[in-house]
Amino acid sequence: MNSSTTLQPSDMPTSAEEWLARLLSPDCSSREHAEFEDWLASNPSNAVAYAETERLHAAVAALREDAQLGKPLIKPQEVHHLPTPTVTRRQSDRRRQRRALPAMALAASVALAVGIFTWIRVQTPSPSDSVRYATAVGEQETVQLPDGSALVLDTNTVVVVSFERSLRHLELQHGRLQANVAKDPNRPFEVVSGAGSVRALGTTFQVEDYGGETLVRLIEGRVAVKTHHDGRRQAVELQPMQTISYSPSGRLSSPRTLDADYANGWLSGKLVFKEQPLSDLLTEVNRYSSSQISIADDALKNVRISGIFDARDQTALIQSLRLGWNIRAKQAGEKEIYLYAGDQ
Repeated sequence: MNSSTTLQPSDMPTSAEEWLARLLSPDCSSREHAEFEDWLASNPSNAVAYAETERLHAAVAALREDAQLGKPLIKPQEVHHLPTPTVTRRQSDRRRQRRALPAMALAASVALAVGIFTWIRVQTPSPSDSVRYATAVGEQETVQLPDGSALVLDTNTVVVVSFERSLRHLELQHGRLQANVAKDPNRPFEVVSGAGSVRALGTTFQVEDYGGETLVRLIEGRVAVKTHHDGRRQAVELQPMQTISYSPSGRLSSPRTLDADYANGWLSGKLVFKEQPLSDLLTEVNRYSSSQISIADDALKNVRISGIFDARDQTALIQSLRLGWNIRAKQAGEKEIYLYAGDQ
């Protein structure tokens, strides 16, 4: 984020209206998201105030979108009778004034919503129910979401999608997905997985969780990765073509450079490996089949593999391993294959 838009501690929002305005801003940083979480936790009344502000803001947005409204509920000549919103400032410098402007507009929207909320409650439909999407072992699926976003679900993946007025929420329960997110500044797109979450506005990123650590890969745009570890909140903002992981306990790794070939390969059913352990390749391949390939010879534990492999073709993989690395395979049962070194 450009340093000219970074808020200093003394510039941080102090009210629910100011925080909502800041979180809806496209340049809101991961640090500010962490500060917001601290503000919520500092006083129970803050969480209540923010929830009410967010609800009323969503109600006003619904009014703007409601095609049934033929004319405004409040006539232009009656606007001056509305209560004037009050914005508390600790400083009067230009930066705080610039930040206060969207908050004042938001406060005015909230004041309008209070006067007409009874009507909204009757006319506004409830948020959509959750929808569960799942792929079987060896299957991939592309899902078009109602907001224009698209998901690519890899093998053995389960994700639950629920769209609310102020948030597009996904829970990755197992597997791997790529999200191509449609831009909507009023509704961030959030994927929860394991002990953390990934939040974006409009971007392309991947999240993977096959029962261990969670991996996040940013293809383009901007995302904030947030976790809780040892009672502390952690937040990192990724740059395009970076990857990060976090453990089941929420411990974040450092961002690393993303291998674009690997990230793009699985989308077309290809596994791209560059001097990586054989065991890692087998872990990937085994996700696409009920037949499992295992290393049965300690001599293979340090073998490193480079190549492009078809994720669903174990026969071709076994042949490549035999020709390129002198590794032989032995069938043991209907769904078990063991690998050994040499030609014995």
